[in-house]
Amino acid sequence: MLVALDRLDEAEELLLRTLRTAEALDDRDSGSRALEGLGLIASRRGRFERAIELLEEALERAGGEADPEERFELFRELARLHGEGTNLPRSIEILEECLARMRDRPETDAAKMVGYTVFLSYAYADTGDYGHATAVLTGALREDAEEIDKATRSTAYRALARLYAATGQTPLAVEYARRGVAVADETGNEWDQGMSHLLYAHILLDDGQADAAGRELVAARRAYGDRMSGMDEGFVRVEEARRALQQGDPAGAADLAREAIELLGNLSVPGQLGESYLVLARSYDETGRADRAEKAYAAAIDALKRQNGWHCELGRAYRWYGKFLRKAGRTEAAMEAFEQAADLAPSNHDRPDTV
Repeated sequence: MLVALDRLDEAEELLLRTLRTAEALDDRDSGSRALEGLGLIASRRGRFERAIELLEEALERAGGEADPEERFELFRELARLHGEGTNLPRSIEILEECLARMRDRPETDAAKMVGYTVFLSYAYADTGDYGHATAVLTGALREDAEEIDKATRSTAYRALARLYAATGQTPLAVEYARRGVAVADETGNEWDQGMSHLLYAHILLDDGQADAAGRELVAARRAYGDRMSGMDEGFVRVEEARRALQQGDPAGAADLAREAIELLGNLSVPGQLGESYLVLARSYDETGRADRAEKAYAAAIDALKRQNGWHCELGRAYRWYGKFLRKAGRTEAAMEAFEQAADLAPSNHDRPDTV
């Protein structure tokens, strides 16, 4: 309850006391649950490496008794953090094992099955296996369509929107992001609403719909309210910077991009950091500051390379860098950048079936 109220310091103090007591009593189950809570708090604060350490320790302390249905937050968050970090095989291993154990039961929680499947689809997509990513997700939705709640359905729609965006199918991405927003707004969950509106804004900007994206960014800020973390603020600023650039305000875009970089600059979220540097690079490019632009393009490409699965965004960065190099008369370097972009472009066989 304290975590839900964003009173993280109080929650952490309570959990540390619980952990000490559990260790004194050799109560492995209580210790595991306390470590899980501490890991979730670390994740909420953006301390992802520490969060993974705590959650892995929670899992180890629980031994083979950790139930993937009962300990859903533990398994899901651990898989998510590994997937968004550098250990995709570990993420896929956790999720596939959870799903296999739940399928063996005569009755299971359909919403949690879909929840695990959503993150498994992310992990497959991040390995470049978009067909498999979509197959597992759409299969779960077809099987459990009548049993999943609105919050889970909203999460699944966001996952499909990301998949279609990653494979260059922007109209479908827009449609599923819109569905995600509509269902999230029905749940009344402000955090879910904020994420849904923010993703919708991102995909609308991919489609060049800056005015519509602006409305979604306002809605995202309204949903997050006073509880917005520094990381969430950074995510919103990235999209606001992209929108300013599309609306012909490179100076304003650069200011917003620099603010986003300051908020996200620890590389724990390299994808959004790379997007910020790309906006900054294009802003410098448009205002004639070539030296600064080149450094920002290099920073954007380096950060996007660190983010699993962001092939579309990395390809876009290479294309803009290629245009910059061509304009500077550096034809050979420009061709190399365009070739890198072409290699990252989604091919027809990568595209998931429509749903």
